[in-house]
Amino acid sequence: MAAVINLPTRTPIALRNHCYIERIDTQSRQLRHRRSCPAIFSFRSHKPPASTCRGTPLAPRGRACIKIHASAAGAAQPSLPDETPKADSGPVAKFKALLSPFSEPSTNKKLLALCGAQALSSVATLIHDTYLPLYLSEELKLSNTKIGNLQAMAQFLSNASKSLSGTLADILSPARMIIFGTLLTTINKPMFALSGYIFASFGTVVCLYWVTFAKVFDRMSKGVREAPGKALIGELAAESGDKTEGAFGLRQAMGTFGALMGSLIAGLAYTLSGRNYAVTFSLSALPALGALLLVTTAFGQRAKDQDAANKIKRKDAADKAKAEGLASLNLGQKIRAFISVLQPAYWQALSVVCLLYFARFDASFITLRARTVMDKAQLPVLMSIMMITQAVLSSPFGLRAKRSLKERNHMLLGGFGAMIVADLLFAKLGTPQGMMLGACAVGVHMAMTHAICLSMLSAYIPATEVPGLGRVSGTVWSFTDFVLGVVLAYSNSVAGKLADYTQQRGMGNIGCFYGGMVAVTLAGLMLFICSRFGDLGKEELVVTKKGGANLKPS
Repeated sequence: MAAVINLPTRTPIALRNHCYIERIDTQSRQLRHRRSCPAIFSFRSHKPPASTCRGTPLAPRGRACIKIHASAAGAAQPSLPDETPKADSGPVAKFKALLSPFSEPSTNKKLLALCGAQALSSVATLIHDTYLPLYLSEELKLSNTKIGNLQAMAQFLSNASKSLSGTLADILSPARMIIFGTLLTTINKPMFALSGYIFASFGTVVCLYWVTFAKVFDRMSKGVREAPGKALIGELAAESGDKTEGAFGLRQAMGTFGALMGSLIAGLAYTLSGRNYAVTFSLSALPALGALLLVTTAFGQRAKDQDAANKIKRKDAADKAKAEGLASLNLGQKIRAFISVLQPAYWQALSVVCLLYFARFDASFITLRARTVMDKAQLPVLMSIMMITQAVLSSPFGLRAKRSLKERNHMLLGGFGAMIVADLLFAKLGTPQGMMLGACAVGVHMAMTHAICLSMLSAYIPATEVPGLGRVSGTVWSFTDFVLGVVLAYSNSVAGKLADYTQQRGMGNIGCFYGGMVAVTLAGLMLFICSRFGDLGKEELVVTKKGGANLKPS
């Protein structure tokens, strides 16, 4: 005699003569784990096929179809497998898990393509950025203040371009904007290679304008890619029904690995070329071209499909808005509606990140500080230490922060402490060992905070369309990046002035690090207040990526 029983969480299921174990998250009702009893059945499908246990109806999703046989004593006993294999928890399985933050293999492939392009773009940027501060200081004779102002202008225009690109990503598609931004990056890189020719042919002043334009163009092309890239991760998360922490962690880890490779290539090229800046800069064009080929192959068709879908969606949205009387919203009403969809938790998170970003002035100031105690050929070692630390720790820290808001906030506070340690080492320990320890602390800080700050902001950005406004996630990211761009611009400008102030008084260019300690301390205090007395500690305010529902507190 056979019967069917329904069990809610983890039970063996017999389908098509297979037996597998399915684990459902009782909080979000999402599939968390599935494995076969004798062999793997499927990791893609959340729905069982039509044929189930012989002679029994289809079991509901998340429940088990189990055969019950009458025993000799007359009691019903489920025919469970004698042994269930343990899930592989070795280093290879853990590494695969880091590379697969989403439950759908197809979305993981797209994410890896996006992260791979990010890594190649980082390789290209670090090839010229590793020695660009020295080129500006030694060849073009710029002071710390002028270098800081250049970095400030570049950061500001970079985030201004993010503001435009995020809005265009809502109108067009994130995939198309990513392809366009990568194309701009590919066009930009040869400009750095030509700096030597410009310097020899037209002199210092013209070369300074040329390099300034190249640097600004480089940051703006990155800005065009940045907001659409974040929006695309949100799209992929929505398609698979997963959270974004792991995806942002993987993106940061691969981007950091690319930056590491770029700095190593720069150091090797600089040494082998007899310390020739132009030859070193010229190598940056190759990885940028590779990134363009990768995103075009991975997202070209997606961009075309989204263009066609957007035309239909805009027409339907306009008809619906007209029918509901929403088409009459003027610009002021739309701005007020836009602000009203951003809950207080978003503004609290933004205030914390703004204070943190004020402490994150450009790495050029670390290079300028380190050159006073280290040989120039050894400077890429600092970048390597930072990047290795960040690349190794970013993804594991991101997955850990995914567990709960308490874990996330504790991770951020630990990262703030790592930045204070780094600033103290750069300011007080003026030795090569001190610079290396400081670089390691910066890597730990970035691994513990950068991707987690992005996911914290993403948690409070609307995931669904807003009546009268439509889809706003890209626009919100544009607004966020613009605000952070203003903060970074002012941070670099102040850092340059503080460095010159202490240098003029015989203390060395360390004033920027003292300013950084003050800013990151204020960020930690703001996070503590907002999580203890505000909304950053409330689980129910987190916006899910699928369906727009809020998570219930456990």
